[in-house]
Amino acid sequence: MTHILGAMRWTRRRRGSAGAARGVAGPGRRFALPALALAVGLALTGCSGGSDAVDATGGGNFGFVQQAPGQDYAAPGDRKAAPALSGKTLTDEDLDVASLRGKVVVINFWASWCAPCRAETPALVKLAGERPEIAFVGVNSRDDVSPARAFVRTFGVTFPSLFDEVGKLTAHWPISVGLPSTVVLDPEGRIAARFTGGVTEAELAPVLDRVTAET
Repeated sequence: MTHILGAMRWTRRRRGSAGAARGVAGPGRRFALPALALAVGLALTGCSGGSDAVDATGGGNFGFVQQAPGQDYAAPGDRKAAPALSGKTLTDEDLDVASLRGKVVVINFWASWCAPCRAETPALVKLAGERPEIAFVGVNSRDDVSPARAFVRTFGVTFPSLFDEVGKLTAHWPISVGLPSTVVLDPEGRIAARFTGGVTEAELAPVLDRVTAET
């Protein structure tokens, strides 16, 4: 960050000197400031997920093809294995998503302070109750235990949620840095689909049918 700011100050001084020689110092400043803002923005974006974060803009090499805004799907031949995901749940039990291999798995990344998470949760709870052959797992990210547990009680969430207090688990997944995000794994543990932002039953159910029908 420091070297970026230093480079931009040096660029502004050079442009200012050249402009003064031409009697037009103003434009040099107008060009330098947007460039500085862009450099700062890129630096902050790059630091938001930590050095281990997956590139959330395109999902790396996970083979996604956009189906609709905020909805991506990967054909079976293009899928990649999902990152490891294990830890303690909100009820202090051990859970490793790898143990669910053989099932279609829905992983929902959420937080109690997230308004879209509150809006989408009833649909997830409904689908989890109607589709017992599909495993649903939550990842409570960047949250505190007490409000997270209260969220689960309020919405009657029956499936487990891993507790990811500082977002370390979440950072390894090809999802947006914002919440919520939902990922669908095929029975081989590969990422078949992802939803950025709140997901509805009408959006998620057809994808579950599609991935289930592949087996």
